[in-house]
Amino acid sequence: MSEILYQVKIADATGHTVAQMTKPEIVAKATDAQGTWVFVNDRLVSAEELRTMEFQSTDEFKLMPGLVGGTEPTFTVEIADATGHTTVQMTQADIAEQATESNGAWVFVDNTMVAATDIAQMDFSDVQKVRMVPPLVGGMANEVC
Repeated sequence: MSEILYQVKIADATGHTVAQMTKPEIVAKATDAQGTWVFVNDRLVSAEELRTMEFQSTDEFKLMPGLVGGTEPTFTVEIADATGHTTVQMTQADIAEQATESNGAWVFVDNTMVAATDIAQMDFSDVQKVRMVPPLVGGMANEVC
């Protein structure tokens, strides 16, 4: 008696292919490619769980390369000006560049004023709020009586 064949969708950079595979072949394919995501009936399962689960003839299998994030995180930045403020999304590098180019703008990260030159090297992993404001100039005008 031959082993039961299951339909398996295997995704790659070009799209996906459909293959007929036995349980041992599915398990081997899932464990051979490091980081492969395995979905059974649209539920993510580990390779170990796949090895021990009982397959049903109606199960749908999908093998996908693991996703790796590649975009830099963005932060909501309030930029004050004469009309109020604008809210924009910026990366840490964008914030550092804007602060440096803004002729002395004051930058507050989580309500603490920081130097524009320090922003690029700061740890932004827990940052909640970023604000940029034009510098304030104080002083008294001399009045002639």
